Amino acid sequence: MRALSDVLWQERDLLELLVHRLEVERALLETGRTKRLALAARETEDVLEQSRAVELGRAAEALAAARTLGQPEGASLAELAHVAPGPWGEILQEHRAALRELVAEVEALTVALPGSGPGDTSERLLGSVRDTLDIRVDAELAEAVIELQLQEVSRKAVEARDQLVHRGLTEFLR
Repeated sequence: MRALSDVLWQERDLLELLVHRLEVERALLETGRTKRLALAARETEDVLEQSRAVELGRAAEALAAARTLGQPEGASLAELAHVAPGPWGEILQEHRAALRELVAEVEALTVALPGSGPGDTSERLLGSVRDTLDIRVDAELAEAVIELQLQEVSRKAVEARDQLVHRGLTEFLR
């Protein structure tokens, strides 16, 4: 149980970091500071890459715990916590609650981009693009650049959420 708990701590830490990275991307968009948006997106990708290794570790430790507890392969964390001897049952329940909360935060951050109202984000980003280029730019060109940046950030955010879901974390936390 200790090995499973340790890997769940690692997963929690990485999800906390992912939430932070997504919040940074969101803040950059909200403030129109798109100059650092590519760096923020790379940092988010780095966290996702780290989470892949932890995901494999979690799957292996969950399988080992399920076998030890006489549970079927693919048992959820709730099922494992229910049959784990004390204090491990409580510890696994705490991990489950914290992980579910973090997954919900990631989903909330990736559902919609900030400032989607008319003129809100696009006006700030347009100003930022003009400042970054330090020249007077054609409004259509600037809007095209903004649209591409928004699409890229949105795509990466959705990928981040989908990776969590597709890798089975949500199923494990049911």
